[in-house]
Amino acid sequence: MTLWYVARAAGVVAMIMFTLAAALGIVSSGSRRPDRRFWFQYVHRSAAVTGLVLLVAHVIAVIADSNVAISTTVLVWPFGSGYRPFAVTLGVLALYGLVLATVAGAARGRLARFATFSRYWRTIHIAAAVGWALSVGHGLLAGTDRSTPWMLAITLSCLLAVVGAGFYRAHTYAPPNLVRAGRAR
Repeated sequence: MTLWYVARAAGVVAMIMFTLAAALGIVSSGSRRPDRRFWFQYVHRSAAVTGLVLLVAHVIAVIADSNVAISTTVLVWPFGSGYRPFAVTLGVLALYGLVLATVAGAARGRLARFATFSRYWRTIHIAAAVGWALSVGHGLLAGTDRSTPWMLAITLSCLLAVVGAGFYRAHTYAPPNLVRAGRAR
């Protein structure tokens, strides 16, 4: 029973950490103040790494729990899960997206000198956003607490935080070429 609690707690807190990382990533990418951007990016990366550690704990606890029919093969063939196969597939795809974005983010400093990588960085980083969205879907469909008021409130708060960050960025961010054009007038 302890593994069940660990799996639930790690999954929920991982979703919260990835939400914090997503919201701060959205807000900081549009920030024009270097001091604010530095701290936003620092917390963004810290939340993402914390979320990834909790995600690993979630996966290990779920696989180790004998009360759930999920084995390590689900990481390669998620449709073969005996427990809510569609929801587990969403979770595994979320894991893939988040790990891809993490590996690319960790290697970004070294690979930034290559023009090809720099050109595709944002495209690769979209995997994190897709992973986050899939993880929310996974939580809504797979979790044993998915229909409880407290879990629905957490999930709704996560959705509102990312959507709110998107609206904030859309209303406060002006692309550099528009800023320069406005100053020229």
